[in-house]
Amino acid sequence: MIKRLIPYLCVFVNIIVSGCSEHPLPHSVGKRDDIIMIAPDEIGTDSLKKLLERVEFCPSREEVYFVREYSPFSLKQYRYWRNIIIIGWLGNEYIDNLLTEESRKAISQEGGLFAEKDLWVRLQSVVIIVGKDREETQRLVDKFGDAAYYIFRERERERFERVLYMDGIRKREIEKMGNILGATFDIPPGYYISIEKEYLMTFIRKSPDRLVTLYYNLTPIHNPIRFRDSLFTVEFEGDSVYIPLTSIDTVMFNNSTAIKIQGVWQNQSKVMGGPFVSYIFKKDGIWYFLDGHVFAPGKKKWFYLEEVDIILHTFKKGF
Repeated sequence: MIKRLIPYLCVFVNIIVSGCSEHPLPHSVGKRDDIIMIAPDEIGTDSLKKLLERVEFCPSREEVYFVREYSPFSLKQYRYWRNIIIIGWLGNEYIDNLLTEESRKAISQEGGLFAEKDLWVRLQSVVIIVGKDREETQRLVDKFGDAAYYIFRERERERFERVLYMDGIRKREIEKMGNILGATFDIPPGYYISIEKEYLMTFIRKSPDRLVTLYYNLTPIHNPIRFRDSLFTVEFEGDSVYIPLTSIDTVMFNNSTAIKIQGVWQNQSKVMGGPFVSYIFKKDGIWYFLDGHVFAPGKKKWFYLEEVDIILHTFKKGF
């Protein structure tokens, strides 16, 4: 079974899975915020673990991933896990068993970072850092921490989107949205209309609360944070942006240039808060404001923020 590679590599080689005749599990196991790291004792992994376990404030402090490190002898035990990072160099049996002869020849010149989807089971992300020797492997481990982190985040988003829409979309609600606003999201099951006005619609999913909002306006939106505050103070009973934990960037959103606001909302009177993401852009003479925000006390927030962001990116003009 020859697997695909993504272009994070120093070299492009083929990876082959040993034991493909075995009947695999239907899907991977383990939590979405756990990463199993398989690494020999000779490799220092502290810098890599720090990058993978980076902290976000939503508004409370939370580590995105938790890394569980094991020796190569544990690979067989954990190879069905959801997120795995495997580290090693040529001559180690557990590494050589993953590589074709062509791969080993290429890596003997220069190692690299490899990423695989569904290597042993479905809904799995595997990152492999491999060098020609221990020294080269250590250099690659120290170099590719950021890249490994974003691979796991990207793959988690892909999995999340598949699961979010596996039971289809709410066609009746989407049709209503299109008739009122002239634009739509793909609303997944579990979301219901919370606010319905001639210029705005909000959908909510409970336990924990996840909300997506679409607003349109014919006049320019000059101050993104002030605009969000003015809208949400009225529609959400006093919600406002907590500026110290909020950033504004210019991004591409579905082929349109957009202003992205990401940070923390708060409601001082209700003693509530959580993460949010908003996009503002102009399309065909109309200004659109898209927002997703989360209230999930006691839970990790990034899962749910990813969910609402996925929905926002299904935005379509017209119906």
